[in-house]
Amino acid sequence: MKRKTLIALSIIILVIGGAWYMKREKDLAKLHDIQTDLANYLYNNYRLYTFNKEELDQLDKDYDNEKMTFPEYSKRVDEIAKYSDIEKIEFTGFSVGPMNSLEVRLIINDIYTLRASSNTVSAETGKLIFDFNTGKGQNNYFLNESEESRTDKMPEKNIIYDNKGVK
Repeated sequence: MKRKTLIALSIIILVIGGAWYMKREKDLAKLHDIQTDLANYLYNNYRLYTFNKEELDQLDKDYDNEKMTFPEYSKRVDEIAKYSDIEKIEFTGFSVGPMNSLEVRLIINDIYTLRASSNTVSAETGKLIFDFNTGKGQNNYFLNESEESRTDKMPEKNIIYDNKGVK
């Protein structure tokens, strides 16, 4: 009798443990797909830019001293901007934010930290729609939308996945 109870209990524990493990693996696979989709979206639609600080300071000074108009200033700022494509994305974590949104933390090209959040699923694609602030610069770099979007896939070797799950 004790042996049958022990066997039944062992089977129940294995079934529950197996179900928990399968759910976790399914969730991790979903997070992997989210990371791939977000990396490809950023790769195809955004780029980083920076300025030479001395040149920008001189333009600011000239504009402040009314040596140029705002349209001239704006044109010169655009001319000195140095753009670079997104070449590498490292995902550093996931969490559940306010309003049950998924928050993703990542680093672009080893220089720009970004926090993206989503609580909306696209009706067309069934994928998450992410929102992130592109106006705030970091380390003298800024993220902005590319003039032309592409449909390429970012090379897998340039995506560093976070496989720890949502915290």
